[in-house]
Amino acid sequence: MSSGNIASFTRTFLAHLGRQAQALKQQSTSSATPSPAKSDNKPSPPLQLTNLPYFVRRTASNQLPVYVVTKAGGTKQLTKLQKTEGDLDALRNDLASALGVVDGNKPNPDVTLNRLTGHIIVKGWRKPEIVNFLQERRF
Repeated sequence: MSSGNIASFTRTFLAHLGRQAQALKQQSTSSATPSPAKSDNKPSPPLQLTNLPYFVRRTASNQLPVYVVTKAGGTKQLTKLQKTEGDLDALRNDLASALGVVDGNKPNPDVTLNRLTGHIIVKGWRKPEIVNFLQERRF
């Protein structure tokens, strides 16, 4: 094995280990809270998380790859989602509906997809909402 191969393996192993620890922590906290109060707070049905057609990788420091970008001398504010894989159209549509910027059946211009880089760009500073969207889907 080369040293680059070992570093890649170690990074993926650590990310996998971190996700397992996070899942165990969520299981222990969910069993400690009473379930009737939890069901009253959820008006929508639970998400189907097992077969999502897209995936968002975390950064090397195990953070979500959501960045706030300022352009045009500070007058144009964008939020960029990087490190996306899979069906990016489905991710863009799910993100647009979660942010409340759905525009019928056609793609909304507020949520754009750069197919070359795989980045999804949202108009405005929407980082907390996008991070919440990704954490609900356990990325």
